[in-house]
Amino acid sequence: MLSFLRIRGLALLDDVTLELGAGMTVLTGETGAGKSILVDALMLLRGGKARAELVRAGADAARIDAQFELSGSVATQLAEVLRTHGLPDDTGAIVAQRTVPASGRGRCLVQSELTTQAALGAVGGELLDICSQHEHHSLTQVSQHLALLDAFAGLEDQVGAYAASHRRWRELEQRSQELAQRTAQTLQRADYLRFQLEELERIAPQPGEHERVRERLSLLRDAQGWARFAEDAVQTLYDGEEAVIGRVGALLDRARRGAPHSPRLAAIAEQLDSARIACDEAAQLTTRFARELDYEPGELERVEERVAELDALCRKHGVGAEELEQRALGIRQELEALDGAEDHLTQLRAEATALHAACVTQAAALTRRRTEAAERLARVLEAELEALHLPRARLVAQLSPLPEGGLGPRGADRVELLFSANPGEPLAPLTRVASGGELSRVLLAVKSVMTTGDRVATYVFDEVDAGVGGAVAEAIGQRLWRASRAHQVLCITHLPQIAAFAEGHFRVSKRTAAGRTITLVERLDEDARVEELARMLGGAKLTATAREHARQLLQDARAVRAVAEPARPRQGARQARAPAR
Repeated sequence: MLSFLRIRGLALLDDVTLELGAGMTVLTGETGAGKSILVDALMLLRGGKARAELVRAGADAARIDAQFELSGSVATQLAEVLRTHGLPDDTGAIVAQRTVPASGRGRCLVQSELTTQAALGAVGGELLDICSQHEHHSLTQVSQHLALLDAFAGLEDQVGAYAASHRRWRELEQRSQELAQRTAQTLQRADYLRFQLEELERIAPQPGEHERVRERLSLLRDAQGWARFAEDAVQTLYDGEEAVIGRVGALLDRARRGAPHSPRLAAIAEQLDSARIACDEAAQLTTRFARELDYEPGELERVEERVAELDALCRKHGVGAEELEQRALGIRQELEALDGAEDHLTQLRAEATALHAACVTQAAALTRRRTEAAERLARVLEAELEALHLPRARLVAQLSPLPEGGLGPRGADRVELLFSANPGEPLAPLTRVASGGELSRVLLAVKSVMTTGDRVATYVFDEVDAGVGGAVAEAIGQRLWRASRAHQVLCITHLPQIAAFAEGHFRVSKRTAAGRTITLVERLDEDARVEELARMLGGAKLTATAREHARQLLQDARAVRAVAEPARPRQGARQARAPAR
């Protein structure tokens, strides 16, 4: 419910603060006092269009601050809306702010977070339903008529079960369509992967092979030069007449003969021995190297081809030679997944078909229940409208199938309320032919017959009493109070019979101060309520008779409330405090 509202710089409202409680609250006052400006402020909190002319002359901007206390289904639904718009979803209370500058762009805040006008409207739409002669409300949205009928028929659980099946079916349909669209691409991809895998398996690169063959190629390309080197090295080190090993060996023998007599000769002998061994090892390595240079005809060409194959594979797959084996494994795994795609598609289609059949069955059951409930809803609403001074009004909840027998998120039906206020006039869409006052009374009738399924926390009624009085006004007052047992109700009224049913009463008046006109909003105590009701009954000149009549209205309203209250106790009610300025 709306617990706090502060309006600054909005037309005649210089700085007005209201603290509101649960139940029914009325605002009364002379025509032109500024009551409709309060509705304008609430419309701005619902994301309504801001107009610069609303800003009070001399003010830089108009600002509306509000706090809502939440519970139950309102909090649950609102948490989802907040998350959708990236706003904090702590829904114990909601703080909203709208700033309308005299020039430039305004600002919208929810939970102290800067947000868009659309997001504020989405949040405000869950909190407030405004029924005004000049503004739209929920009944003007045909999409809400189906939800209204379902709530009346008590179909929320059944609709929820269908919605879960429908959501799952749509998910499977989408997945199967996406998979089917990829089928041709999948086949092409599989063919390409098979070609790649066959090529990898044919070339069959071995671990470390790439490096080895590149080294072999380098060697083979310079084989003749290296062969001459090997021959010269063997001759110089070992086989030639003046071979190094022989000459070092002769020097080593001479040094060894003198080594027992000279430490220096012993050291030289040790070094010469190491040199001889090193020369011998070098000669052996050279001999082996020479044997490696002994290659068959055509080997150079074969090695060049192998290196080219391996290089091409690495470039094609964008990996190093050591990763080619892992690449082949990855291709095999992808091929296995692609080969199973067709089976998966068949399975998905079968599941989707079964779910669609279930949705059709569930939707048909919903249609039957809705058809039965639509007739009952029309009867009880027409009875309520008769009590609300629309005695000849006709109202029909018209069911029609969705185009081409489609299934929507709530079933296979479209529902629209058709309305005729006068005898002889044909039924036509409520959204097109009902006036603002008629719409407000239809909504009030709806709230009177509904017991569940309505999430909006606060209803604002403006002009609901247009053109009525007497017993009809009392009937409207009773129904407004009845609606306030489940929802906070704010009502702007000119009729004392309606105002008497309220638990909270504010008077809206104008005053001139320092040459400027301002609107004041003040909470009335018991005595002030009597005076205000007497004014509404008798005009500017208050009489004892008018005051007595006002007291009787309050007493009669309390008697009605006392009888009805135990049947449905109000929850969360609290008295508003400080009088509003």
